[in-house]
Amino acid sequence: MRLKTILLMPILFFTALLSADDFALSERADASVAGIYKAVLNHDSTQFYQYADITLRTISTGSGTLKISANVRVYFGDRTSTEFLSYEFDDCPLNLLTRQISIKNEKNNVSFVGYLKTGSLEGDWFSTVMGRVGKFSSLKDSEPQPPANGILIKTLTGYYKGSLENTNAESNLPERATMSLVTTQDTSGPDPVIKISGNVRLYLGDFGSLEYVETKLLDVQFNFYNRYLSFRTTDYGLTFKGILSHDGIFKGIVFADGLGEVANAVLKRP
Repeated sequence: MRLKTILLMPILFFTALLSADDFALSERADASVAGIYKAVLNHDSTQFYQYADITLRTISTGSGTLKISANVRVYFGDRTSTEFLSYEFDDCPLNLLTRQISIKNEKNNVSFVGYLKTGSLEGDWFSTVMGRVGKFSSLKDSEPQPPANGILIKTLTGYYKGSLENTNAESNLPERATMSLVTTQDTSGPDPVIKISGNVRLYLGDFGSLEYVETKLLDVQFNFYNRYLSFRTTDYGLTFKGILSHDGIFKGIVFADGLGEVANAVLKRP
C-alpha cells in the first residue's frame, strides 16, 4: 500500500501542474476581445502624444461569424478633457490567424490598424489629412505609460497672449493682443460636435491696463489634425487665419474688410 502511494505521488503532482497550465491557457484563450482599451497615440518624428479610448464591441451574427464594431474617442489634453473627437466604426475585420484588426471606414478621417493580444491592442494610426501619423499602444485592464520626455498635445481651450505687426500702410492696429478660446461638446445631434467660442482683446496700452477693446469671435473653425485656425471678429471686420501648433503657439495673418492683409499675428499660451 505504501509503495502504491509513492508511485502515485509523481503522477498526481504532474496532473496538478498540467491542470494549472491548462487553466492558464484557458484563461488566456477566454480573454474577451470586447472592452475599453486605454490608448496612447504617438506622433512620428516629434515628442507629441495624445490619449484615446478604443471601445471594441462584439456580436455573433448567428451564422458562425463574429462581428466587431468600435468607437474611438481621441482626446486633446488629458483624459478628463471635454475636448475630444468621437468616431464610430460599424465593421472592424479581424484576421483570426494573425489577430490583425482594421478600425477604419470611409466616413471617418482617422483609422487604426493593429494587432490584438491578450488585453492589449497596438499598431499604427492614420488620418486622411496627414496619412500615417504614428504608432499607438493600448491596454484593457490598465493604462499604458506615455513616452519618456513626451509632450502632451494641449487643448485648444486657453488664454493666448502676444503681438500684432502691421504690414499695411493703411492700418494701425494695436500691437498687443490676447485671445481666449473655449470649447464645449454639442451632443444634440447624432454625433458629438465641438463648438468653439471666444474673444480677442486689442490693447492700446500695456497688458493689464484698462486701455483695450474687446470683441467676440464668430465662425471659429479649427482642424484638429492640420491645426488650421480661422475666425472673424464681431466688430471691426477682422479675420484671423493661421496655424496653432501642438504646444500652443498661433502664427497667422490678420485681414480687414476692404483692406485685405493688414498684420501678422503671433499669440502664445503662457
